[in-house]
Amino acid sequence: MSITITIAGPKAPALAAEVEEFLADALGTDAERLPPSQDQAIQRGDPLAVAALVLAVPSAIVATLDLAARARLAERIDRLLERVRGTAAPADSVRLTSGAAPELDLITAKRDAVLDRLEQASDGTTSDPTKG
Repeated sequence: MSITITIAGPKAPALAAEVEEFLADALGTDAERLPPSQDQAIQRGDPLAVAALVLAVPSAIVATLDLAARARLAERIDRLLERVRGTAAPADSVRLTSGAAPELDLITAKRDAVLDRLEQASDGTTSDPTKG
């Protein structure tokens, strides 16, 4: 994916440095500086639309990072479930418990159920509606 951020004005170099630092820290990517095109007329955006975009970007980045972390954890859970199922004998039991939630049998559980349970345990929430 590629995005373009156009910066203009007397403090453009300082603003560009801030944006580049943010992209490096938040996304681990280096920005590519391109000179402005000389044949394009100056474009002005709707200030409300620009403000909405600026406010939406941090949430979108956080959501993307959360999804990436969930995907990495899901891959690890798949490997764990595969190993558990390959090793377990018919009489074996592997159960995950957290808080007041019912036990989860890891031999028969689906990846998403394990993932949800681990996330609930890490943030302190519970699937029991009587618990806060």
